[in-house]
Amino acid sequence: MGSKSMIKWPKQITPSLVETLIRSEKDLDKAISIFDAATLEYPNGFRHDPTTFGLIIQRLLSANKFFPAEDMLLRMRRENCDIPEDVFLSIYRAYARVHKPLEVVRIFREMKDYGCQPTPRAYDEVFNILVNESHLKMAFRFYHNMREKGIPASVASLNILIKALCKSNGTMESAFKIFREMPARGHTPDSYTYGTLINGLCRAGRTLEAKELLMEMEEKGCSPSVVTYSCLIHGLCKLNKLEDALKLFKEMKRKGIEPNVYTYSSIIDGLCKNGHSSQAIELL
Repeated sequence: MGSKSMIKWPKQITPSLVETLIRSEKDLDKAISIFDAATLEYPNGFRHDPTTFGLIIQRLLSANKFFPAEDMLLRMRRENCDIPEDVFLSIYRAYARVHKPLEVVRIFREMKDYGCQPTPRAYDEVFNILVNESHLKMAFRFYHNMREKGIPASVASLNILIKALCKSNGTMESAFKIFREMPARGHTPDSYTYGTLINGLCRAGRTLEAKELLMEMEEKGCSPSVVTYSCLIHGLCKLNKLEDALKLFKEMKRKGIEPNVYTYSSIIDGLCKNGHSSQAIELL
């Protein structure tokens, strides 16, 4: 990066002006040219700040240009520019998007080298990425490390732990143990907690327990999402419990929850496999 400036700047160039120009430019190379042109104004007193650096890093990450993005991170450190945690979170999410969880862990470990102390939010983000990418052994080790460092448990971190236990073989009961202990720890299970457990039960073929948990969820004032209903409907259809699935399908519609593509495909597939093609056609 770095070329002769083709931009005629006003006498008072500010980071907010540079930010506006970069945001208005859809082409990445041109956005980088604006950033570089502003850099050439350093002798005149201008300095990129966390906002302009963060913005160009985000643009690079969106194009999967990881090395240039990390070079910008190094440059921020060289120029003694504060690096907000949000910049690191952006890098985590970008690497997660291309399924590179080990790179996420590497960046996390390097945060302190950049003068940024990870907060519980950063820990939760890395933990969640490891679980989503099914790096469960590493995820459990990471969670234990969180607790050893005194990172307090939160509804968010416990939800991620429950998700990990639901995904891992033979640990469903441990997930329920955490769930039942949440109130005693001062945490109230939310819709995501219930939805995760219902999904785990359905994947294990335990649809009766999943239906009971759905009822408990509603009794506790947690509203099931379309995803929760869809998981349960899919689980019921897989077990050929078509009558129960259709009953639940009608119930969600009655409650104003609009079925999604996954819901319809599960119901239609179930109907067709059970010789109810004409009923399936009516749903199309």
